[in-house]
Amino acid sequence: MKEIANKLVEILKQQAELFLLDAGQFFPFGTYINMQNEIIPVGAYFENDQTSSAEVIELLEKALNDHIEKRECQIAAIAIDVTIKENQVSYDAIELRFFEPEKEACNMYLKYTIKGSTVEFTQA
Repeated sequence: MKEIANKLVEILKQQAELFLLDAGQFFPFGTYINMQNEIIPVGAYFENDQTSSAEVIELLEKALNDHIEKRECQIAAIAIDVTIKENQVSYDAIELRFFEPEKEACNMYLKYTIKGSTVEFTQA
């Protein structure tokens, strides 16, 4: 499962990089890997363009947990643009929330720095 999780992390980093280079930030988004090892993006649609990140996260978590319960995916994750503090210093970061069948959800944080036409990620 570790290989699939690493694949998912790389996919999420690539998508986040596109958003960050385009807009300098991003709204939460989700992706899962189905039973055929296909990558399936998951989005949230709201008619109101003033939707909060918390509402998007809630809808994405519900959708991904639904796919997990239906045994449609091996692993799923949501990427969230956040700020973290280490030693009283704030850093831009991505919070990755992972969902797997019969496991508790877990989080991973990757600090990022936008440098010209690339984004550098480091483990937080």
